[in-house]
Amino acid sequence: MSFSSAHFVISGGECEALHGHNYSVEVIMKGVLDELGMIVDFRDVKEEVAKVCKVFDHKVLLPGFSSSIKVEEDGESVHVSVEEKKYQFPLIDCVILPIRSTTAEHLAQYLSTQIEFPENLEVTVCVSESYGSSGCYTDEK
Repeated sequence: MSFSSAHFVISGGECEALHGHNYSVEVIMKGVLDELGMIVDFRDVKEEVAKVCKVFDHKVLLPGFSSSIKVEEDGESVHVSVEEKKYQFPLIDCVILPIRSTTAEHLAQYLSTQIEFPENLEVTVCVSESYGSSGCYTDEK
């Protein structure tokens, strides 16, 4: 399960350049096996994750709750300012997320809230920006 998106984050007190990734998403679930030997049917989970990935695919991901990145909708445009940088994007090409930063860890946490999982599972969602660069979030329901 994957999506391609652009983003930037504040790292070490500096704003990195706008850039993109071919993200991949992994979902790990722990729970009790049913009579068929499954915790959950993977097909159902993949379908849910694919829906969310489709929303992010080929979009600019922006943090709606950042204290240092200002994001404002203006009609059909989005104005973004951080430090001396100013961006303007078509609204249709953006996803403004209710998170503080578009790090892999925050994306994983957000994704975990957008997918309906069966109760009584420990669910970990991992988002990888590239091989070896992943952020994970575990929700213990």
